[in-house]
Amino acid sequence: MGKTMFESFLRYCKTDVAFAAIRDVLTMEQMDDMESFSLAETLKYAYLLFTEIPGFEFKKTIFNPEAHPIQKMW
Repeated sequence: MGKTMFESFLRYCKTDVAFAAIRDVLTMEQMDDMESFSLAETLKYAYLLFTEIPGFEFKKTIFNPEAHPIQKMW
């Protein structure tokens, strides 16, 4: 699922100068707009899906909407 999301992001959102928002997911029509969180959040989550961080316990961590890690206390 993560690989499909990342490949779709590159295929449908990438332009010559940035990444565009999608107006309609049925037609995949691009808007002349790039959300500020596109790179900061979307790509950070994609990185977290595919990276292996030695000693980092994903099962003991939750992420806030900006993908900042928070260690579970329970």
